Amino acid sequence: MKRSNLPTIILIIAIAALAIGATWYQQRDSKPEEPQVLAESGTIILQPVSVMSVSLSESAIMPQRYTATVVARRTSQLAFQATERVDEILFDEGDYVTKGQLLARQDKAAILAQFDAAVARSKQTAAVLAELEKGPRSETIEVARAELVSLKAQYEFARTELRRQSRLRKTKAGTEQDYDSARYDAAARKASVAAAKQKLSELESGTRKEQIDAQRGAMDVIKATIEQAKTRLDQTELVAPFSGRISKRFVDEGSLPQRGSPVLEIMETGQLEVRFGVSPDIAKQLSKGETITFTSRKESHKGTIQQIQSTLDRETRTQQIIVRVNDSEGSGLIDGQTVSVEFAIQSNEPGFWIPTEALQPQVRGLWSVIVANGSPGDPEAGGESIAQRRDVEVLATWGMWSRVRGTLEESDRVVIEGGSRVSAGQVVSPTLQEVTFPWQQEKIVQLPKLDQETVQ
Repeated sequence: MKRSNLPTIILIIAIAALAIGATWYQQRDSKPEEPQVLAESGTIILQPVSVMSVSLSESAIMPQRYTATVVARRTSQLAFQATERVDEILFDEGDYVTKGQLLARQDKAAILAQFDAAVARSKQTAAVLAELEKGPRSETIEVARAELVSLKAQYEFARTELRRQSRLRKTKAGTEQDYDSARYDAAARKASVAAAKQKLSELESGTRKEQIDAQRGAMDVIKATIEQAKTRLDQTELVAPFSGRISKRFVDEGSLPQRGSPVLEIMETGQLEVRFGVSPDIAKQLSKGETITFTSRKESHKGTIQQIQSTLDRETRTQQIIVRVNDSEGSGLIDGQTVSVEFAIQSNEPGFWIPTEALQPQVRGLWSVIVANGSPGDPEAGGESIAQRRDVEVLATWGMWSRVRGTLEESDRVVIEGGSRVSAGQVVSPTLQEVTFPWQQEKIVQLPKLDQETVQ
């Protein structure tokens, strides 16, 4: 065989194989469908399903479940108000501290020097003020009196000399210069006496009130300077504002942090809160002081509603509920943890309780159920029914049960087992089941006010 004919032969073989395969596939698909199951008598066995009768309730206690976050009641970032060097940080992340405990300190040498200088100025100012308030000493007053007597004597001598020069002037025995000298000297002596009298009067009257007030004002300024320096000294130490754990550490020893920059973050662990948002309609049915249940890692905890915010969150359109965790220390919960909150409220919307597995998803978030309303029993005795679809809206879900409303009626029997193998219009064999609702089992009742009468 020539090599040039080999590709042609391979192509012919491939086409023949494809033709044979296509013929076999068509013959296989063209076979008629066999009945689902045939009995020995030749009768077709219908699809068996289990159904339950539903009853409409005008109102019910509706279980509510929300995802919430555990947060510490107080979390603070602590910072120095002084700009000195950090000398020591006494605690690290995760350490527990108590209220008022020293956490960190800064270098205080420069501020301490300012404080000591202010104290020294205060002592000096206080001494001057005490002297002014006490007034002049008696010895000083006596000296002033003696000086006044001396000046008076000198003034009398000057007056005598002036009279003598005046007589000599009239008789032409004295010169005009001697007379003027005696006159000016007498005037000067008189002025000195007047000044001495004023000085003695001031000494005897004591220090003026204005001088004492001025000195007291200076003293107040010094005291304010001392308090300022003392405050700055206190600001070089960082203390815990409340008991809790150090959650973050931002700086180390030797740093020069800016004023107000965080050094440590402390989180209060003894007071944990659970926060979640609900619609205003549900918030109206909750009250402050009410106890609710929440779970984490399959552990159940109790909490008390501490606050219901009166404002609506503009993004979520919900009201925030703040729940104080009972026994926060022993709960094992931590800040930032996610929990599931459970409680129940009164609902006045009519609806039906059905098993959640009976629901079938539809488009745009809608649901439906399959109903079989024929007479349950033996198919040979006429116990057959045509499956029909009913569109419903889910109002709430509690465990494996859902409360729905829609096109269901009280005469309907909802398929609760085998529904996934049934389509609308199919003939089925229904079997009625007696259903025990979960709220009829006391061990499952956990939600507030949840009982058989109000749920149904």
